[in-house]
Order: sequence, then C-alpha cells, then structure tokens
Amino acid sequence: MSSTSPFALVSVFTSKRFGGNPAAVAFVDVSLPLEYLGGLSANFNQPMLCCVSPTSLPSDDNKIVVRNIRFVVSNGKEVPICGHGTLAAAKALFEQPEVVASEAHTIHFKNPNGDTLKAVKLEDGFIEIELPSSVPGVLSDEEKTKLKTFVDKAFGRAVVINDIKTGGKVYEPYVLYELDEKERLAASAIDAKALLGNGYMVNIFTSASSNTDEIFVSRMFSPSMLSDPGEDHVCGSAHGVMAPYWYTKRGIPPSHEVKAKQVSKRGGDLRIVWEKEAGRVRLRGQSVVLATGNLEL
Repeated sequence: MSSTSPFALVSVFTSKRFGGNPAAVAFVDVSLPLEYLGGLSANFNQPMLCCVSPTSLPSDDNKIVVRNIRFVVSNGKEVPICGHGTLAAAKALFEQPEVVASEAHTIHFKNPNGDTLKAVKLEDGFIEIELPSSVPGVLSDEEKTKLKTFVDKAFGRAVVINDIKTGGKVYEPYVLYELDEKERLAASAIDAKALLGNGYMVNIFTSASSNTDEIFVSRMFSPSMLSDPGEDHVCGSAHGVMAPYWYTKRGIPPSHEVKAKQVSKRGGDLRIVWEKEAGRVRLRGQSVVLATGNLEL
C-alpha cells in the first residue's frame, strides 16, 4: 500500500524566486536506503535533497523542534553537512502546520554523524543557521605552486592569487583561494573540470569586495560532487572556512555581523557571524518557497 509524504522546493539565501540556491526538502523516513534516497534526489534534479524525518524527536523545550536530517546530492552521494540544505529544510519545516501551531522558534537537525545543525527564526523572513567553523590550514609553497597550475588552467589565464589555505580540521576536503580583487571573480569563466585531481573535493574562490555592502565575495566549485558546470550557487559550509579567514585577515571582532555575497549566476546574500571561541559560524539568510506537494512513496 502506497503512502504520501510532503515535499517543498525552496530557494535560499535570497528574496528572489529564481535567485540563491535551490533545494528539495522531503519529509521521509531518513532510515531509507541511500539508493532509494538517491533515486528521489535524481528525480527532483535539484542541487540538494534534504531528507527530514516526518515526526519530531523528544525535546526539552516545546519551542524547539528536533528532527533527523540527511543530505543527498542528485548524483546519489551523501554529505554530512550542507548549509544551504539546512536553511531550506528549516524554511520548509517552519511552514509545516504542526510547527506553525507550536509557535516553535528553533529547529535542531540531527545528522547521521551525531552533529546538531541549529536553525533559528529571525525577523523579516530571515532564518539563522549554525554550522561548525574551521580555522584554515597552512600549505607549503610547493603545494601552493602545484595548486596554482590547476587554477590557471580552470581560469584559462595566469591568475593572481594572494593566498591559498586548506579547509582546516573540520573541512579537510576544502581548499580556499584568495584571488586579487582585480581578477573580477564574478565575471570570470571557470572550467570546474580543470580542478579535478588537485586533491580537494571543494574549491572555494574568494576575494575582497569593493562594494561597501559586503566584506567579501566568493564562488564554489566541486566538479566531483556537482553535475556540470560543477558550481554551487551558494555554499553555506564554505563560509565555515571563509568566515575565520576574513575575520582574521581584516581584524573583525568575533560575534560582529558582516555581509558577504556569493557571485554565481544565481547569486546569494548572506549575513555572517563568526563565534571564534565556540568554533561556530552563524549564517543568516532569506528564503523563498517555490512549490509544495506530496510524494507517492
């Protein structure tokens, strides 16, 4: 006998229907096999499928909803943490009738690794999510030289790189490149496939912003995880590395809010707070629900 489960399509870190990063959110049994969840993700054909348990776990506070969550990419691979997926799941869950009736203001998502991904409802349609932060790691000059060859190939030209860092202990598969602002990151054509084989799953490109509205801009490429062209419209977890990097570089006091922009084709706007001592980064963004419906399971 078939059953149905609600789903939603959500664009996050944006107030525009066709901006930001889209994700599908399905309220399904998160213990289902990855093969099945991967099939759902492929059918939704969104950058991420967020599988949220349809019922809540016990909570000590009736204003805090606790749910299990899994993140599955459309190619069937699973990742433990997805910033934009967490925001999309929070937006969809905050609009579920039982959550609206409870007047809950906070959601604790539990991932399979035992991490708690926190989402809090703010004013003006903003939701704040909290992710681990990671102080970027140092690379040898030899490693930097090797990585630059991949970057130059991806950009199709010799690129001025101010610094290269690893993602640190939390985000080991990540590498961060600070480009000179004159490289015009937003306007650059980047061949993500040229980055394959450099030893890192996630490639973060960032530069200072001359726009007074934000401190820095960025783009993220993961050709091994994402379908062609391999770019993530807005990557929340990348800011778990960029926040410590830019706060330290600019001497920004921890707990002070700054603005950042992801300058992909769809674009995304983020408000960021780095909690240095706690090792966390808080990302604040708006979201738009594009569609809702029911899945036949």
